[in-house]
Amino acid sequence: MTNEIEALRAELAALRQDLESLRLEFPDALLEGDIATERVLFMNRLACQVFRCSAEEAVTMTARDIFAEGEYERARAETHQRIEQGFREGGGARYVRTTNQDLREFTMRRRDGTPFPAETHSTFVLDAAGRPHRMRTLVRDITARKELEARLEELSFRDPLTGCFNRRYLDKRRSELEQESAHLACLLFDLTGFKEINDTYGHEEGDRVLQAFSLFLLRLHRGEDILVRLGGDEFALFIRTGTDAEGRTVADRVIAATRSDSPAACNVGVALRLPGETLADVMARADQVMYAAKGRSLRSTRR
Repeated sequence: MTNEIEALRAELAALRQDLESLRLEFPDALLEGDIATERVLFMNRLACQVFRCSAEEAVTMTARDIFAEGEYERARAETHQRIEQGFREGGGARYVRTTNQDLREFTMRRRDGTPFPAETHSTFVLDAAGRPHRMRTLVRDITARKELEARLEELSFRDPLTGCFNRRYLDKRRSELEQESAHLACLLFDLTGFKEINDTYGHEEGDRVLQAFSLFLLRLHRGEDILVRLGGDEFALFIRTGTDAEGRTVADRVIAATRSDSPAACNVGVALRLPGETLADVMARADQVMYAAKGRSLRSTRR
């Protein structure tokens, strides 16, 4: 009997060792924390790499240390909401685990203070009474994914031929540009005789004209301004300023440069945004000015 007990103890110790090795070498960053004290109890090797700390340093950290500023409060509130929900589903007397996959995104913080975007998946460890007392969390550093998403979003907002923004980007910025306090000048450009260029020299030459003209405008516009290819041979430059007078001055400077240096002849219409106007309103007024100027297109004086 004694030998059997010793054999069972040895088997149990081996199982514990296997579980500890699995926990330590798990192929995702794994950490455990105490819910009451919010202290980190364990980080496996990959988690230590992600948070750039040693195993000894990990257990000196708290939830406040591993979440970026402003995110700790959200993580804490969501944890307690999950616990409360589990007790509600258990009738108030016992905790019931959710069957939903609990994937969340946070900005977390490495030991050196560097923030990084993370995807987390957490489960609760229950005590003898069936109450959550520890939390196990898988942490995935999703920096590369976020950078890819940002690049894809940027591409979706750009006209592939000219590199200018497109109407979709304008829609994204609409609420900001239509704020009551927003001052902007809208310049609309329409290339003169563009259809004849395409018909006479082909679409490749037409594309080169569009690229040259957009590059010219991109060199003129400032970092806070927005250059949009509306479609075809139409462009809009939104000049963002602190006052209408500044907007008028910058618009005049762009028009003067267009008159002297533009690589293509164009019609232009200018309108300063009035209080309460939408983008559609100010663009419509600029379009009216441009239409009235048809036949008086700006042509470069360069020779």
